[in-house]
Amino acid sequence: MAEAAAAAPSGRHQRSFKNYLLDRHFQLKYAGYLVGIAALLSVSLGGILWRSSQQIIEQSREMQSKSEQIVALGGEVVKESRKVSEVVKMNIVKDPDYADDPELLNAFTADSKAQDERLKKQQEQIEAQNAIVRAQPAALETQRTTMFVALVVVLGALVVALGIAGILVTHKVAGPIHKMKRQLAAVGAGRLQVPTPLRKGDELVEFFETFRTMVISLRERQEVEIGKLEQAIAALEGKAEPAALEPLLALRHDMKAALD
Repeated sequence: MAEAAAAAPSGRHQRSFKNYLLDRHFQLKYAGYLVGIAALLSVSLGGILWRSSQQIIEQSREMQSKSEQIVALGGEVVKESRKVSEVVKMNIVKDPDYADDPELLNAFTADSKAQDERLKKQQEQIEAQNAIVRAQPAALETQRTTMFVALVVVLGALVVALGIAGILVTHKVAGPIHKMKRQLAAVGAGRLQVPTPLRKGDELVEFFETFRTMVISLRERQEVEIGKLEQAIAALEGKAEPAALEPLLALRHDMKAALD
């Protein structure tokens, strides 16, 4: 047992970027699942956000249309108010009862001007609000474009990151399996080298340790059998012809070679 442990290399294999795809079919398959799920969720999220933003833009356009109608209506109100003021003023000037009262005409004129100024300011305020409302759809479309560019970049990076993460995670399973396949091939060929321990973070540790214990047990049994064979050879030396011992010597050599 001690000899077997001493025979095992003490160093651990270090991971390098080039050997992360040890089992391409297995690793790319499950990494592809992760990438596909992430891409599907990203497209679904993008579709929901696109429809929501489109509804907001449509509502903004409806508000713009209503705002333009309000501006047009306000302009009509101002025009009608001015027409009424002009008509009333003309009637006052023509009416003989008010013609001799210039103060009444001045008071009406001043009030009419004040009313026109109020209407004009209100119209300007409405037009200013309309300008803001009119600019909203374009601003929203610009914001939507910017948001979707950022979203595509972020989700694209997320999909790539998940793909890489899938390869890294599956590598922790594929690595031990790949190592065990080589060790099983070696055992099948009669070589009983003790496998080196798995790297830190690898999966299937218990399964691999069971396999490693099996190899160590086979080595111990081989060592016991070599010892018995050597005893038999020693007992036959001097009693049997050297040619008769050659098969036993060759067998001992092969059994020892399996432990190297």
